Amino acid sequence: MKIRKDLLILSFMTMLLSFFIVKCFDNQRIGYDIGVTTSVRKIQELISQLKSLQEANSQLKEELKQKEVVLNKYEEEATGRIYRGEEIRAQLEQARILAGLTDLEGPGVEIILNDRKRDTIMPSELYSISDFIVHDIDLLEVVNELKAAGAEAIAINGTRILATSRISCGGPTITVGADQRFTPPFIIHAIGDPDALASYFKRPDSVYHVLTFYGLEFSIKKLDNVKIPRYYGDVNFNYARPVEGGE
Repeated sequence: MKIRKDLLILSFMTMLLSFFIVKCFDNQRIGYDIGVTTSVRKIQELISQLKSLQEANSQLKEELKQKEVVLNKYEEEATGRIYRGEEIRAQLEQARILAGLTDLEGPGVEIILNDRKRDTIMPSELYSISDFIVHDIDLLEVVNELKAAGAEAIAINGTRILATSRISCGGPTITVGADQRFTPPFIIHAIGDPDALASYFKRPDSVYHVLTFYGLEFSIKKLDNVKIPRYYGDVNFNYARPVEGGE
């Protein structure tokens, strides 16, 4: 009877132990499943975040490309404006040079033209005294020959000669430009090829031979650098107007 009771107690204890062992395994399986589930969910979240970042990165790259296109366009326009600005400035500077509104320097010649010295005039010379002095027509012919020889800028006694400049006699003086009056000697400066300018007066029909024939002083000197001042004064056109349409 005692043995049966002990066996019953042992069986009960075995069953109880088995129950706890099964429970323990169940708890471990549940914990393991929960852990696995959490890890997979986390990975899925990270994958989703990665995809979002990749999409955002692609969108930013596309926006960057669009910005670069706009920037390139602005740079091209800016470069074009700079180029056009430089071109306009160059054209404006050229126009100022042609108009005589800029100081210039360069190689050229210096011509000194003076009346004949009175002590060299012989009583036997049957010429008028006016043949031995410099006239406005003499200066005009010298200027014209310089222009024909390729002079790019001319000044008489420091007064810039323009296309509209006048050279005219005014008593014992010669008026150059608007109101500049000069007496001899007349110092003429011209910028251009020194050899071409000087040699032009060696031509048989040059005014040089006429004036020197009458004994007037006429000297030509080649210079490496000639400075010619700008024109000072008003340049107005009261009647001339540009043709409409540029034709």
